[in-house]
Amino acid sequence: MEKRLVPIGRVLKPHGIKGRVKAEYFGEDLDRFLLYREVIIRDTTGRAQTFEVVEAVPQPPRILLTLKGIQTIEDTAPLINQDIFVRRETLPEPAEDEFYWVDLVGMGVETVEGKRLGRVKMIFPTGAHDVFVVEGCRREIHLPATAEVIERIDREESLVTVRWMEGLWEAEDEV
Repeated sequence: MEKRLVPIGRVLKPHGIKGRVKAEYFGEDLDRFLLYREVIIRDTTGRAQTFEVVEAVPQPPRILLTLKGIQTIEDTAPLINQDIFVRRETLPEPAEDEFYWVDLVGMGVETVEGKRLGRVKMIFPTGAHDVFVVEGCRREIHLPATAEVIERIDREESLVTVRWMEGLWEAEDEV
């Protein structure tokens, strides 16, 4: 997928028979989805289609979408289980200490001592905090995204600097 397209959700299933779909939103605040007037969804053949968002109704923890051109339950079939994307330029700018996950994935990870641990492979939420999954040279390392562990995130250097905490990784994991 092009870097200028950012995943913000996933179509889960039809909602009723008139073309509405129930979707998962990857953000924390369902109301932020209301900012998007246009979304891009690849169908089962891989063809990307742009849809105007006619209506987005938060229904916690999901959202109900009405998309222009999708009018029947049959129209929804190619969209089910497909990711929903928006153009990067439509995203609000994150605050200085905030980051989009898509920007963090692929960043290098090293200790405050300058030892390399690997790259951010993925991120997942736990409720209390996010967890960075780092693809290391020996194994995957799961790092809680807390102030005690994450020392600094440098967008320009594409680098996450972390502090060691008991049980997170071993000396053999450092390169």
